[in-house]
Amino acid sequence: MSFGEHLEELRSCSVRALLGLVLTVCLSLVFAKRILAFIVKPALVVLEARGQRPELQALSPPDTFIMYLKMALIAGIILAMPWIIMQIWRFVALGLYSHEKRFVRMLTPISVGLFIAGAVFMFYLVLPVVLNFFVTFTQDIRVDDLKMSTLQSWIVGADETTGKEGPPPANSVHIPVVRGEPENVSTGGIWFDQAHNRLCVRGDEQVYALPLQPARDVSAVRNHFSLSQYVGFVLTLSLGFGLAFELPLVVLFIVAIGIVSTEKLGHYRRYIILIIFFVAAILTPPDVISQILLAVPMLLLFEGALFAARRYVRHKERKEAAGT
Repeated sequence: MSFGEHLEELRSCSVRALLGLVLTVCLSLVFAKRILAFIVKPALVVLEARGQRPELQALSPPDTFIMYLKMALIAGIILAMPWIIMQIWRFVALGLYSHEKRFVRMLTPISVGLFIAGAVFMFYLVLPVVLNFFVTFTQDIRVDDLKMSTLQSWIVGADETTGKEGPPPANSVHIPVVRGEPENVSTGGIWFDQAHNRLCVRGDEQVYALPLQPARDVSAVRNHFSLSQYVGFVLTLSLGFGLAFELPLVVLFIVAIGIVSTEKLGHYRRYIILIIFFVAAILTPPDVISQILLAVPMLLLFEGALFAARRYVRHKERKEAAGT
């Protein structure tokens, strides 16, 4: 093909990729509320499990709507990425020999599967670990006792007896303590769910709950996640993990077409490890936990791809030696 024909094919692949992106963005707009509920659920589950109010915050009146549009765009990019990857492989195949084209056609569905596997791995394994770590880390910043000293009481003008223990009031209410939800609770029934540290009241149609924490072991910092920052965090991680899981195919491809040998990849392994951690830092938000949870799978994928590439090279050499 001439240079002009290559440019024409590049334009065609770009147009197809763009049309696929427009379609997925439109679909994301239609189902954006369901996608948003799906994305925020892991954070709500972790917050409730840690005795905190399961909710995210909208910091301005249009914040939720702007996040709705932004999330539809980013979710559309993630959904369209397998199609975009196929168009990239299609264009790359134009400059290859026939046996290399067959190799690319074999890699295309694998690349789509790896991208999906990376996004699924992030959402169901990495995200709960990261959220639980950050929420737990925040809760561990505690104040043992909020009782004022004599000097503080004098400065603020408070009664020195404030906070001192005394006999319980005569009309104190005894609330049952259970783990979970008791059976056969009538409307208006109150109990303390010890499994989730929350005070519960049964209404006419559902149960209402209020997260509680120990009075003498107060967490100094509470988690109130911003909706826009949380959704951006999750979608950035999804895109980063999906792209990072393409590493094995990149290794196999550059070895198969002779750009680099497996010996050189093994020789420069220490530099490749450094590059992997650098790429993980770029593809993830600026926290060490996310970077490590991305870098470690990338290292394993690289070693697996290097092993597969060596087997491929040995198989190719045996076929050439046999004259087939």
